Amino acid sequence: MFLNGLKAKSIHKQIDKQLRKRDYKPSGAKPVVVALLQDSTKPFDPASLKKILKILNLSEKDLVVLEYVKTMTKDQKELLSLFSEKQLGWKGVFKTAPLEDFKKQRFDILISYYHSDALALRAMTAMSNAVLKIGVSPEMESVNDLTIHVNDGQESVFIKEFEKYLKILKVIH
Repeated sequence: MFLNGLKAKSIHKQIDKQLRKRDYKPSGAKPVVVALLQDSTKPFDPASLKKILKILNLSEKDLVVLEYVKTMTKDQKELLSLFSEKQLGWKGVFKTAPLEDFKKQRFDILISYYHSDALALRAMTAMSNAVLKIGVSPEMESVNDLTIHVNDGQESVFIKEFEKYLKILKVIH
C-alpha cells in the first residue's frame, strides 16, 4: 500500500512535468489522425463517433481508439486497444509497447472522453503527443487544451460544441 502511494506520486510528478512543457499552438493544417481515449464502462456512442469523423472529413481508418478498463481479464490482455492501471509503471512509464506507441504517436486531435478519475487515463492524456487535446471532465481542465463540459450520454451536445470550437480555432472550416 505504501509503495502504491509513492508510485502514484511519481506518476503525478511526471504529469505535472508534462503540463509545464505543454504549449498549444494551432498547426493550421487539416486533421489527419484522431485519437479517442475513453473509459470502457461509458464508451462514446459509435454512431456519434461517425458524426465526428464526418465533421473532420476523416474515415474510420484515421481514428485510433484506446479504452481504459479497471481490471483486465485474461482475454482482454490480448487486445491492444485496452489498457489498465497495472500497465502504468513508476514515473508514468507505460509497460507495453502499444501503450508507449500510443503515447508517442502524433495525433492532430486527442478526444479524452471520460469522467473517470483513473490515474492511467490522466497520465495518458497528459503524456500524449497530441497537437490538440479535447476533454469533457471539468477536473481535467489542466490537462486538456479545450474542455467541453458534458455529462455521460450527451454525445450530441459534445458533437455540436466540438464542431463550433474547432471552427473558432480554425481547425476546420
